[in-house]
This record gives sequence, C-alpha cells and structure tokens, in this order.
Amino acid sequence: MNSLGKILVVFVTTTSLGFAAFALSLVSGGPNWKGEAESAEITDDFVITTTAGEKPSYSVKTRRTGEAVGSSTPLLAEAIVAARVRQLKDAKEQQTQLTQKIDQLKPVIANIKAMIPVDDAGVKARSETFEKQIDELNVAIKAATTDFTTKGGEIQQTRKTAQERREEGFRLKNQLELLRNDLFAAEKQQKALEDELVRAEENLKRLERREKQLKQQTGDYDK
Repeated sequence: MNSLGKILVVFVTTTSLGFAAFALSLVSGGPNWKGEAESAEITDDFVITTTAGEKPSYSVKTRRTGEAVGSSTPLLAEAIVAARVRQLKDAKEQQTQLTQKIDQLKPVIANIKAMIPVDDAGVKARSETFEKQIDELNVAIKAATTDFTTKGGEIQQTRKTAQERREEGFRLKNQLELLRNDLFAAEKQQKALEDELVRAEENLKRLERREKQLKQQTGDYDK
C-alpha cells in the first residue's frame, strides 16, 4: 500500500497540473460543449441550468446534493470545465477514503487470520478432552448403574452420583458447543472483513479507471 500511495500522489499531482492547463486552454471553445453538457458522464453527476436572456448564463449543481459547483458563467465551456474539475476532486476524495479504509482493514484481517489457527487448535484440543471425559463419564454411569443393581443398600447414593455425572457431561457438552460457536463466529467475521476488503478494492479500481478516463478526455480537449 506504500507503493500505491506514492503512485496516487504522483497521479493526483500530475492530473491537477493538467487540469489547471486544461481550464485555461478550453474557455475559448473548440469541442462540442453542448454535446458534452448532454453526455451521460456529465448528466449522471450534475444538472446544468441555462438562464435565458440577452446574454444566457450557465450554472452547475451536483445531482445528488444540489450543491452549486462554481458560479454562474456566460460560457458553457467554463461550466463544463467546472463540472469536470469537481468530478476529479470527488474521485480523488473517494480514492483517498478507500485507500485509508483498505489500509485499516488489512491489519484487522491479518490479526484475525493469525488468531484463528491458534483458536482452532485450542478448540479442537479442548473438544477432544471433553469428548474423552464424556466417554469416561458414560462408562462410569454404566458401571454405576450395574453396580447399584447388586447393591441395594447403596442405590440412593449411586443414583445421586450418576445424576451428578450426567449433569457434568451436559455441562461439558454445552461448553463444547459454545467453543464451536465462538470459532464459527470468528470465521464468519473474517469472511465479512475479507468481503469488505474485496469491495473496497473493487471500488478503488473503478475510481482509478474513471480518473484514467477523465485524464484521457482532458487530453482529447487539448488536441
């Protein structure tokens, strides 16, 4: 991620300088600004309003929040440039947020991955111990049951002992189930974090492709 951060810094700096030159060179016309204003890439994110009059003016607002982008201008070219600059600014901010989110998720996932093998081994070991104890208890219960049939005077005491051992077995089974549930929850949390990381990386790739398209478009305007 350190290498990616350096690449992003270089890319953002280069793109910003390119947009500064782009804004200065485009205000005098050249491209089909009306067609640009009606393109999906603009209309998906912005609303361009034309104020009629002897000298028409143009204003731009974001479609999602209605926030004004720049000030009203008599040149449609300036309105389009303002929209493009805002698109690039929003893309940079989203890119920064996603990069930070990925940086935050990676150590969390790494920690969970590091913990689960240890927990899994511990749960398996305790599970085997509990199962062995349960088997021993079952053997003891059977022995006690056989014994109490031949010892009429000790029937009550034997029944009490058998019941206590049954309860201990149930308790051990419950503990075993809780440990298995804990392991399942940890694995589920790991999967959720991995999915979140994948989504964040996909969004970052989408934004990088969008910025590349914007950069290519600015290059087309310069031609």
